[in-house]
Amino acid sequence: MFNCEACGGVLIKRTSYLSHQHLRHDTYVCDNPVCSASYTGHTELTAIASPSGMPNARPSDLPEAPAYTRNLALKAYREAQADQQLDLLDSQLATADH
Repeated sequence: MFNCEACGGVLIKRTSYLSHQHLRHDTYVCDNPVCSASYTGHTELTAIASPSGMPNARPSDLPEAPAYTRNLALKAYREAQADQQLDLLDSQLATADH
């Protein structure tokens, strides 16, 4: 949520258009009818944070976010450790089963 610089009112998104697959231009107007200032800006997707769960999903054109890369490395590490390294939640599930 954005606020108007002039009066502090809430800015309402009035229009937006896609100018690129990952870039949207937005126009906001102040909800205070006396003020009614308007602003423009953009919303941009800059990185992929997690992969799609859909089978046969197309790969993203965006670079991987640092957290995405870390999660992939952590997943590979856990798979390599197999039963040698339990996750905190794995140990709770194992305790609940007994």
